[in-house]
Amino acid sequence: MSTILFANNAASTLASNITSGATSLTLAAGTGTLFPNPSAGQYFLITMIPASTGVPGEIMQVTARSGDTLTVVRAQESTTATAYSAGDAVSNQLTAGSLNNFIQTGVSSPNRIVTTSGAFTLLSTDNNGSVGLNRTTSVATSSATLPSGVTAPFKVTVVDLASNFNAYPVTISYPGGQVGPNGATTATLNINKSRTTFEYFGSNQWSGP
Repeated sequence: MSTILFANNAASTLASNITSGATSLTLAAGTGTLFPNPSAGQYFLITMIPASTGVPGEIMQVTARSGDTLTVVRAQESTTATAYSAGDAVSNQLTAGSLNNFIQTGVSSPNRIVTTSGAFTLLSTDNNGSVGLNRTTSVATSSATLPSGVTAPFKVTVVDLASNFNAYPVTISYPGGQVGPNGATTATLNINKSRTTFEYFGSNQWSGP
C-alpha cells in the first residue's frame, strides 16, 4: 500500500510559472528540503494558493522530489488543474483525502466477503469500503481487476480474513490503460492477514502496495 508522507511547516512558493498541464514544478531556491522526499510507493500532497486570491485551490500528489523540483499528479481530491504564476504559494497541508486513508473503526470490518477462490469481482459500489477474502474451501490462487470507469477519489481495501495470502496469493490488476505505483499493471497480495488499499486518484493513476 502506498504511504503518505508529511512534513511540519513545509511551505514555499513557485520559482516560475506552470501551465495547467505541467507535470513538474520548481520551488523557490533551497526550499525543497522542507518537503518530504518520496521513494517507491510513497507520495505527499501539496496545496496551491494563488497570490492573487490567497484562497487554497488545486491539490497535487507529489511522487518524487529532486532538490527543488517536484514531480506531480494534478487535480487531486476533486480539485481542478490550473495555471499558476511564480510567487504562488505551495504547502504540504492535511487534506480530506489524507485523513480518509487512515482506517477508522466504522470501516475496520469488511463490507463484503468473498468465500470462493479463483477469479472474483471488485465493484464500483465497493467505494470507501473493504472486501474480505475468506477462502477456506478448495483454496486456490485468486485474482480480480479493479473497476474501470470510476471517478476519483475511489478507494477499496482488500483484506485477508483466512490468513492464506502467502500460500495462495491474490493478483489485483489495474483497469486497462491505468497503472499503479511505478507504472505497474498488477499488484500481488501475498502477506497473511494483510489489508491493502487501492485508491484511484484520476489521470489513470492508482495507489497500491
